[in-house]
Amino acid sequence: MGKQSILLAICLAALIAQRDDWPAESKLERTAGCSTAVLLLEPSHQDAEVAVEAFAATMGERLGARGHVVVLAGQGRLSARILGALGRLKETEVHFVQDQQEATAFGLANGIGLYVFDAWGRLQQKDDRSGEAPVVLGSFRLI
Repeated sequence: MGKQSILLAICLAALIAQRDDWPAESKLERTAGCSTAVLLLEPSHQDAEVAVEAFAATMGERLGARGHVVVLAGQGRLSARILGALGRLKETEVHFVQDQQEATAFGLANGIGLYVFDAWGRLQQKDDRSGEAPVVLGSFRLI
């Protein structure tokens, strides 16, 4: 019975490790073996500047993490303060897009969305400010 339990535990661990929550429809690149944070941002959202600051703090806490900020450019004017904050982000690629492809891929209806994935592509945190309450799937809170 003991060997069977160990084998079952190993099989379950392998299945869990293979789960990948990264959206297949996304054109953003996720680096295998590296945690990744994604911020989807409508510049006109009232919390846009706060979201960029929270994202910067998230990246500062996670050494070696890779970041993507997707600015939904067709959704309002980008203030100089937000643009400056985006320019100070480390280990982060900033993408200015006109379409909703990334928002759709990540399931964002409107507003702001912060998604944190672990090194295996598993979703650890989802904070969608499009009207729904934040959902934390990991054991930590980044905001």
